[in-house]
Amino acid sequence: EVSICSNALRLLGDDPITSLTDDSERARLCNSLYSDARDYLLRAHPWNFAITRASLAQLSDTPSYEYAYQYALPNNPYCLRVLSMEYEDYVFKIEHYTTQGRVLLTDESTAKIKYIAQVTDTQQFDAMFTDLLTTKLAVDLAYPVTNSVNLQGQLQNAYIRIKELTEALHEERKRAGHNDHYTTPSGWAMPNENPDA
Repeated sequence: EVSICSNALRLLGDDPITSLTDDSERARLCNSLYSDARDYLLRAHPWNFAITRASLAQLSDTPSYEYAYQYALPNNPYCLRVLSMEYEDYVFKIEHYTTQGRVLLTDESTAKIKYIAQVTDTQQFDAMFTDLLTTKLAVDLAYPVTNSVNLQGQLQNAYIRIKELTEALHEERKRAGHNDHYTTPSGWAMPNENPDA
């Protein structure tokens, strides 16, 4: 985490940090932005290193209408986004409840899912994910650290180029027959999608 944040700061022409808890404004900014940026990118694309599978525990309460069953979503590792159930034609919906948190609703009497996990160990990150996360953090940090809209715009363009390269490689894998890890036709979550679905 420190290395990724430090590299983002270097893209701004700034000095690295030694810890996210350093007594500096830059470290505090990194500490506040890092987790959200990481989870945003994990959720947005079916990164192979983040995809896992789980059998869900059926909850005793049943939905009041529309679906027959509800299941607790995984917390270890935490489920950022459900990609699919065991069979592609299974219909499901993710909802948030005050008492039970996030649940999966479906008419299926058992629920096995493929989902994007919240991966916090940077050693598991794909190299391209690390590059994209570093650049996104640089974009998020650019104005607070440098007060430069121009630099932020340049980094935003770099971020888009890396994202497009990621997508091109993803499409290449699909053409080669590796279509087990995709969500939308473009591979990226659409902006109006439920991020937890």
